[in-house]
Amino acid sequence: MVRNHEVTLSSGEKSYYYYDLKKISLDPNAINLIGDLLLEEILLKFGRGERVKSVGGMASGAVPLIAAVVMKSTNSNSHMTGFYVRKERKTYGLQKVIEGKIIEPVVIVDDVITTGNSMREVINAVKEEGFDIRGVFTLLDREENHGLKKLVECYSLFRHSDFAGYIDEQLERKKNEGM
Repeated sequence: MVRNHEVTLSSGEKSYYYYDLKKISLDPNAINLIGDLLLEEILLKFGRGERVKSVGGMASGAVPLIAAVVMKSTNSNSHMTGFYVRKERKTYGLQKVIEGKIIEPVVIVDDVITTGNSMREVINAVKEEGFDIRGVFTLLDREENHGLKKLVECYSLFRHSDFAGYIDEQLERKKNEGM
């Protein structure tokens, strides 16, 4: 989405373009396709050796992606479990940070990666529980040198550079229209 005003990203950075993938991940037809694509790519990238057993991510953005992959995994006989990490520990009940079931090997998913801070939070929470992360998979990488690739294998279905030409054209058009 190209805006005519700056948008603040979760990283605190400002941008004139924003990838609003939550609308897509909550559309029934889109999430059905996303589930197929993510599962296929996760199995291709991380399926060598011991197959991925769990997929998880940060609440709430990754939850539809996790659910789609877990559901699709039953059709492929990979039978993955799902989990999500809360931003803050619950103050009631079992006071969990992680909800769901984790079985190694683990892959973390998210819709968009910019700085990688959310992914780092998930990775740290999972490691604190004693589990290792096999890798990270996102729908879109904004390619803003998040440095996560130094810590873990990272893959995405799409990259910002796949759309950069279009975004640049739209920003230029809006600039000429006086934004």
